[in-house]
Amino acid sequence: MTGLLGGIVGAAPGVAVVVGVAVRHWTPVLDPLLALGAPVAGAMVGLLAGLYPSLRAARMEPVDALRAPS
Repeated sequence: MTGLLGGIVGAAPGVAVVVGVAVRHWTPVLDPLLALGAPVAGAMVGLLAGLYPSLRAARMEPVDALRAPS
């Protein structure tokens, strides 16, 4: 969810800046796949970043995880 939210928060101002700069002199050309791809890419990065620690933790015994130093 954090990655998805980060992708949305990053893509929205990017689209707004392109439209804001181009509206006076040019026609803004935006590829919808790029605007929609940023949140999807953010979500994928978040999923992959959380996958490794969760798989590693799933292989540990709960008692060992509590005893391990941080």
